[in-house]
Amino acid sequence: MLSPFALPMDNTPMIEEIRELFQNFIAPQLESIKGEIKGLDSKITSVDWKIESLRRELLAEIRRVEEVLSTDFVRLEEKVDLRLVNVDMKLVGMNEKLLGMNEKLELHRRELLAEIRAALK
Repeated sequence: MLSPFALPMDNTPMIEEIRELFQNFIAPQLESIKGEIKGLDSKITSVDWKIESLRRELLAEIRRVEEVLSTDFVRLEEKVDLRLVNVDMKLVGMNEKLLGMNEKLELHRRELLAEIRAALK
């Protein structure tokens, strides 16, 4: 009795059956898979282009914002510099007033000392 898995002596019909099975069932499915892969590849390419486009837009926006911020920082720096110069000028003016007051106080002190010495004699 022959096993159902035993190979017949002549392998040619079996090879033909396998070839037919492959051509009728497996080959069409492989072609279908190949088509699906091509479709997915084109979708991935499309997504890549969209990502690249969005990346370029984002970079352009970042550059624009950097330019605006840079301009704002320059303006702010100029304002701060002007205010610091103004504060420095006020401090110089106050210093001159204080020096003048010191001179007057020194003059009054000397006058008072002279009066005290004169009164003690």
